[in-house]
This record gives sequence, C-alpha cells and structure tokens, in this order.
Amino acid sequence: MTYNNSVLVGNWNEERLKNEYEFKLFLRKRDRHELLLQRSRTLFSNLLKERPLAISGTYVLYGFNVQVVATDMPVKGQAKGSKPRYGLALSSLVRERQVDYMQNICDGCLMTLSPITTPCCRNTFVILSTNGEASRGEKINYGDEFLLKAENYGEPEAAPLYVRFIPEGAPAPADRMPLQLSNNLDSCCRWTTVPLLPCDRLEGLGSPIKTSTKLLIKNCVADKNLCVMNQSWMQTFFGPECGVTCRNYVDIHKRCTAENIFSLVSDVETKTKE
Repeated sequence: MTYNNSVLVGNWNEERLKNEYEFKLFLRKRDRHELLLQRSRTLFSNLLKERPLAISGTYVLYGFNVQVVATDMPVKGQAKGSKPRYGLALSSLVRERQVDYMQNICDGCLMTLSPITTPCCRNTFVILSTNGEASRGEKINYGDEFLLKAENYGEPEAAPLYVRFIPEGAPAPADRMPLQLSNNLDSCCRWTTVPLLPCDRLEGLGSPIKTSTKLLIKNCVADKNLCVMNQSWMQTFFGPECGVTCRNYVDIHKRCTAENIFSLVSDVETKTKE
C-alpha cells in the first residue's frame, strides 16, 4: 500500500504545510522575477540585445563602437558537411553560477572569444583615446594607445568597465584567462595596434587604421599580442566559446600565426560585406 498526503498516517500535516510553503515561495519569487528561468531570460535579453554599429567610414574612429574579431580562426563544433565558419568576437562572459546575482556585465567578468559575431551588448566596445574625450571622431593610427570600454546598457549609471589584462605575478597554468572587465583604469587597460606584416611596421606606424584590416593588438604593459587560446574551448551559458590571453605565437619564419591576427570592425557596411 502506498501512503501519500491524503492518508492520515505519519507526517501528513507537515507535508501539507511544506507544500503550501513551497508554493507560496514559488509565487513570491515569480512576482519578484527571481526564478532561474526569469533571470536567464533577463540575462540573455541584456547581453544579447543587438547594438548596431555606427557608420564611421572606412577608418576606425575614436568614440565609436567596435568589435575585436579574430577573423582567421575557425569555429569549432560545426556540423559535418556544413560550410566552415570563421571569426571569433571578443566578448564578456557571465557564468552559469553567476546568474543568480548578475544580470549585466560587471567588474570581474571574464573575456572570451565567441562565435556569435552579431553586434550585441557583450561583444561591442567603445574605443577611447588615452588622452581623453577630446579625440572623439578622430582617426586611430597604428601605434596609438587606446582603451576598450564596455557599455553596460542594463545599468547606464554603473561605473565604466574596461578590458584589462592581469599580468602574471608567478608562473601560471597554460589555460589561465587573464583578461577581465575592470572598473580600475590603469596602465594594464592600455592597448595598441601594430601592422601585421613586418615589412610594414616601420612605415605603417602613425598611419590610420582601416576598418576590418588584419593587424596585431598588443597590451602596452605585457608587450604581448592579444591571442586566441585555441586549445581552451569551454561550454558557457552562451554556447561553446574560446579563451583569450596575451601571448606571442610565431611560426618557424617568425611570422605571427592566426592566433594573433585580429581586426577592428566598426562599420555597418564592412559588417554587411562579411
């Protein structure tokens, strides 16, 4: 014989009270939008909301939204027989365990490279000059130092966040991911660009950067190139994504490989052509 709450044997009253309490708790969480499903939907709505790139001509300009894309890196996990996809966009990451208390990007969010290249809140950044806001609208030249500011559209009044490289104080594991969003604006947030070909680096310094041009992005403190951690793929809340760090990858001819090759996409027309 199976006993349940309808049988007046054992702790039937306690079970009934427990069920009533859990149901009331569920209703209260639903009204406060605290259910995991509701939080997940809010997170996706905030971070994956499309942000159209501003038309800025054929050159990257200060003060405009940009995407940092590793254009030559293939996307893993594609179906067999499908057309290969290339391109990984630098993106901020909110982990599954952080959904309960984070609905937007914040200080400490890790940076990854995502196959989702559609411009949205988590993969678009405002490129700023280290000299201040007076440079807005000016062309960015090779060799200039700049900042990558993440826009928190869910909380506009929050402190500004910048892509920051955390230097290693001691030998660290190979899969360490040292790029994070930080509200601490210091020299570790400074980046610069270098022409891809060695023969163009001396003459190219000081010339403006064209949109979607393949180049090297270097951290000014580490003096190392932004790098794709192609062997460190992970399953995230937004699907499979790749790690990112600062490391120099060269072949036997001392040429930078695809792991170090990036592009600055800041133009609707360029994005459409891709």
